[in-house]
Amino acid sequence: MSLEASPAALAAGYARAVDDREFSAMEALMWPEFTQQGPGFASESRAVFIGNLEFLRSFESTFHLVGQVAGQWQGDRYRGETYCVASHFYQREGRSLCMDMGIRYQDVIEVRGGEARYLSRDLNVVWQDEREITAPTLG
Repeated sequence: MSLEASPAALAAGYARAVDDREFSAMEALMWPEFTQQGPGFASESRAVFIGNLEFLRSFESTFHLVGQVAGQWQGDRYRGETYCVASHFYQREGRSLCMDMGIRYQDVIEVRGGEARYLSRDLNVVWQDEREITAPTLG
């Protein structure tokens, strides 16, 4: 993978790992000293971050739609921003609900030994909306 393509590839891998509930896949996307801060939470290492992801199991599923990825490399370090709409699906009182969040991730990626991984990925929630949805029908 080219250096220029790695921010988008990492963002896609992050979204896929969360939505597939394959949290251990984050180990290949983040350096051990990875940190993340967001509204009301902080993770001071990759291990803590992966453990914190368990709260997502309280939702039936999630769906992360990754949008624009923009930033710049300075040597082996990238600083940029990734837009995402994160949908969280759940049931309450017999109703199917969705909580959407508009997120702007502030990304720092570092290359070591030719491999690019996240060093930090802070979360800025721009908007949030909860609504009732029609549950999918299987058939």
